[in-house]
Amino acid sequence: LVVLGVKVISKMKKANDDLLFLDEDNQLEEVTELKWLPWIGKEYFNTEHRLLIVGESHYLTGKEKNLLEAEQPDFTRNVVQTFCINNKKPQPTFDNLARCMFGNQKMTADDRAEKWKHLAFYNFVQRPMENNKKRPTKSNLQKGWNVFSVLIRILKPTHCIFIGFAAADCNNPYKCKRGEKVGRYAARLFEVELEENDTCRCVAIKHTSQYFSWEKWRKLLKTQDFLF
Repeated sequence: LVVLGVKVISKMKKANDDLLFLDEDNQLEEVTELKWLPWIGKEYFNTEHRLLIVGESHYLTGKEKNLLEAEQPDFTRNVVQTFCINNKKPQPTFDNLARCMFGNQKMTADDRAEKWKHLAFYNFVQRPMENNKKRPTKSNLQKGWNVFSVLIRILKPTHCIFIGFAAADCNNPYKCKRGEKVGRYAARLFEVELEENDTCRCVAIKHTSQYFSWEKWRKLLKTQDFLF
């Protein structure tokens, strides 16, 4: 859940191309139903364990819905730059994600940039939700799986972390099982076979936007070998 208002969008920072791997953009632009290009860190493809983080959706408030519906293919990349790297304004979804992933959210912008140079990120649902009360429809999630199945063959992740259970629990074409519980919530685990006999291991965790026990979920991710 990433709620963005008009003032926030007006202060969004353009993603720094020096942090990004851009060679696949032409191929990505041809993916049907992919509205926003994923963040692909410059060192992502040089990383032994390629980790793709899958968010849920952009949730919007007020007039900025019209702004997003314009052609802004770099919007997701700009979100990562603004909230995950610059981190000038508190944003619970990404702040909790940072604590869970790195064990420490209090890092310098240079430290955060170095981390994100090795990661990939995109939002599963490729249409904006009108506000934080809206939920993706089954059709939204089915289209999300269509995009995912193409995207992972371009990004070739070895591991995926899904933020939230919405995708894993709806129209999931892969055999999904319940894993260890953190409080009342069980992780969802599944594997995706890629080309050349490569396999991508996937886990869905509780959404990081609120009531998220980052220390406990971090322990689970480390136990399951999703953090490196």
